[in-house]
Amino acid sequence: MTTPERQGEEAPELPAFTMIGCLMGFFMTALVLIGPALLWISTRFAPGDDDGLVVVAMGVVFTIGGVGTVGSHLWQNARARETHRALDRTGVRAKAEVVSSTRIWVGEVSTPADDVDLVVTGPGVTPFSARVLSEDVGRYETGTVVPVDVDPRTLLFRLAD
Repeated sequence: MTTPERQGEEAPELPAFTMIGCLMGFFMTALVLIGPALLWISTRFAPGDDDGLVVVAMGVVFTIGGVGTVGSHLWQNARARETHRALDRTGVRAKAEVVSSTRIWVGEVSTPADDVDLVVTGPGVTPFSARVLSEDVGRYETGTVVPVDVDPRTLLFRLAD
């Protein structure tokens, strides 16, 4: 099967309720609360104390950084959820054939993954090529056909299995 010129884009990964997610939520909450705590502590210093100014500066930096980090994380999660809801509304079920699968090593600890090239076809979908990075090593062998949900207008897709 030849690879079409059009390139699809994989939908962002949905946030999962996992132990690591809970741990990240705890640390993000702590990050947001450190700033206001430092600002409150700064009120305990005598006026004109240089240490008090340092604590105020740290409180402002932690507050702005914490709110920015948590806000960005929440915005990305909301965007990913909306993308998947849009695929639920406008997507069609199609088939993706694996045209190549290459083992690669990702991350700082060299975790194995497969870099998978797909050709997506289906009713109402003009064939297009797509690429997926899968941590399910060996699952997608060349020639395998897997179901995908596709928005035919934007070529946004997600694996349906």
